[in-house]
Amino acid sequence: MKKVVKILGVIVIAFLVVFGVYLYKKNVAENAIDAYIAEYGIPQSAIRDESFGYANAPPGFVKIVYSKNEGDDIRYIFQYISKEKRVDYSAYIKGTEVDIDDPRTKELKYQPPASMQEQ
Repeated sequence: MKKVVKILGVIVIAFLVVFGVYLYKKNVAENAIDAYIAEYGIPQSAIRDESFGYANAPPGFVKIVYSKNEGDDIRYIFQYISKEKRVDYSAYIKGTEVDIDDPRTKELKYQPPASMQEQ
C-alpha cells in the first residue's frame, strides 16, 4: 500500500511541475505578445475580440486579435515562438495570411510601425 501511495505521489508531483511550467510559459508568452501589440499600435479600446492559445508548429503561443473597425475577414495574428523568445506578426486578410512586409497590409486600419518592418 505504501508503494502505491509513493508512486501516486510522484505522479501528482510530476503533473504539478509540468502544469506549473506550462502556466509560466503561457504567462511569459502572453505578456510578450501584449507588449508587442502595444508597440504595434493597436489600442486596447479598439480590440473587439481576441483569442489566445497554444500553437503546435513552431511551439509557442498565438493571440488572434479582431479590431472593432474591421470585419471578421481581417484579423491580426501575433505568435510567440518559445525557443527563440520572440513575437512574429502576420495578418489574415480576406482568406489569405500575409506577413508584415506584404503590400496587402496597406488594407489594415492599424499599420505596423516602420521600426517593425525593418526587422
